[in-house]
Amino acid sequence: MSSLDSPTRPDDETNGRHSARSSERERLSARSFPSHGDVIGAGYKIIGELGHGAMGVVLLGFDLKLQRKVAIKLVDTSHRGPDVRERFIQEARAMALVNHPNVLRIHSFGEHLSVPYFVMEFVDGQTAEDWLEHCHGAPDLDRALRILDEVCQGVSAIHAAGAVHRDLKPSNVLLDHALHARVADMGLAAPYRDGGIIKEIAGTPAYMAPEVAFEGEQAPSPASDVYALGCMAFELLTGKLPFDADTALALMVEHATAQAPAPSSVRPDLPSTFDDVLLNALTKNPEDRTASAELFRRGLLAARAASAEPSRILIAEDDADFRDLLALKLGMEFKNAEIVCVDNGRAAVAAFAEKQTSVVMLDLDLPLLDGVGVTAELRTRPDAENAAIVVLTASGGPNEWKLLSSLGADRFLVKPVNLDDVIDTVRAVVRERAKHALGA
Repeated sequence: MSSLDSPTRPDDETNGRHSARSSERERLSARSFPSHGDVIGAGYKIIGELGHGAMGVVLLGFDLKLQRKVAIKLVDTSHRGPDVRERFIQEARAMALVNHPNVLRIHSFGEHLSVPYFVMEFVDGQTAEDWLEHCHGAPDLDRALRILDEVCQGVSAIHAAGAVHRDLKPSNVLLDHALHARVADMGLAAPYRDGGIIKEIAGTPAYMAPEVAFEGEQAPSPASDVYALGCMAFELLTGKLPFDADTALALMVEHATAQAPAPSSVRPDLPSTFDDVLLNALTKNPEDRTASAELFRRGLLAARAASAEPSRILIAEDDADFRDLLALKLGMEFKNAEIVCVDNGRAAVAAFAEKQTSVVMLDLDLPLLDGVGVTAELRTRPDAENAAIVVLTASGGPNEWKLLSSLGADRFLVKPVNLDDVIDTVRAVVRERAKHALGA
């Protein structure tokens, strides 16, 4: 739910919301919101629109002093009473309390023709919800985990500032072109210490903790955000939400009473090491739930490190007998991995481009393009960032390894090699790359 909209209520109906928003947009368009070319506040020129909700707009602006793009959020409070204005101010204050690279930054607050607005960081990219839709199936595991890792860090910073977000979901996470995350849309955020949050049903039913789904139970707390993080993680790792229902009320009942399925049962190729981590975050009783966003983040890291297994191994070796022996041994050890064999460096680069690869095993003296050339070429590719490269040689020495290491190779093995050592090396480099992918 965007903070341009009202808090979710269990009796909301989709068609009613859409028709209400359509009429609201017509009314808003007639108001004196800034137009393209207008300059408001301390020199913010309006250059476009980023979003439009039932209660206001988010505009794209240009800071004439600092020469940068900004996002400007305005809310219509003229017919909604003081509560809406106070909530808007509360959102701005909640953002101002947090200074963290994974939380959207606020720059200033003001009014334009009695319409309150605040200016915030502009993120040129997409939402995590958009990214998930573009995956067209099971999301890439390590990319999803990297997004979740940064979201958890942002949420931890919000909690450390004494606030809870109360509406965590993929559409409220902004991703830049490098997929770095910013937690955004803090329209429902509020201080949780000293009884700062009143009990109300506010948030999005698909991500709402049981203790806040029904009024009169328990006020939101950091544990409520951890539950929402568990729902987000379930969705980003499996492509599906833990619960589904036809109405908002039925969905909240599911969250309060039903047991979430094991994530690995929803996505069979997801390592089962993630099951307990996600299900602990989705525990009904907040006192039994994962204690913090930081502990949840560490749990995801540990699950990935414990489960790291290669999904595709590319062997580039011109000695047919040794190539076949390597393929046989690796196939026996990593039964779920696809083993691809080529006999020259150019074919290795082409095979890598066909599909995401976990490990590349290269002979140093390959025909057409040697191991140094293949390593250099692969490391220029964005899709090779998380691939491990192991170079095998019968003649190279310290100078070759120094060069290969500088180009991004992970290991250098001297022939003849013990095949058990090769297996141990593959496991080690896959785990290292998994941790690297998450910034651990």
